[in-house]
Amino acid sequence: MNESRILIAVNEKKEEIWEDVFGYYYAALCSYARRLVHDPVIAEDLVQDILLYVWNSERKFIRLEELTNYLYRATYNRSMMWLRHEKCKSRHLARLSEESNPEFDEMFVETVREELLRQMYLYIDALPEQQRKVIRMSVEGLSVNEIAEKLGISVDTVKTHKKRSFKQLRGKFKEDVNIFWLAFFLS
Repeated sequence: MNESRILIAVNEKKEEIWEDVFGYYYAALCSYARRLVHDPVIAEDLVQDILLYVWNSERKFIRLEELTNYLYRATYNRSMMWLRHEKCKSRHLARLSEESNPEFDEMFVETVREELLRQMYLYIDALPEQQRKVIRMSVEGLSVNEIAEKLGISVDTVKTHKKRSFKQLRGKFKEDVNIFWLAFFLS
């Protein structure tokens, strides 16, 4: 193989002798890439991409060793980039499969519920004092009669406070788009 012929093919983009470049390097670069990526098809694709890049490149090579070093370095770099990409893709796929796991789904739903409750208590805390007391006792499971007795107010007053509180809370929940979406995910 004539070294100058290969350099002419690369530097001057001579199609009729480009096959010499391909024949001179292709098998060796594929073997090198295959050892790096452990996949012969991917190795061939990477080497073809590199040779195509060299063909389209404006870069000129003075010596054959320079071209050879360049091609092996490019093969190494492309192989490492492919491996990093595959590793990243594998991590994302693993995370997606975790997320489709029923335990993850339950944990997600529980997290959403907790966030809804946290937000609901923030809205309850913003209510007027008497309404806040009535709603908190209702949430704790006390009946209207028990609330009236504990607060020393009439049953009708408890019902009125509950009605007004629920109206205000519904308004807050309607205004808050995030709460809407959290509730949507729970349904």
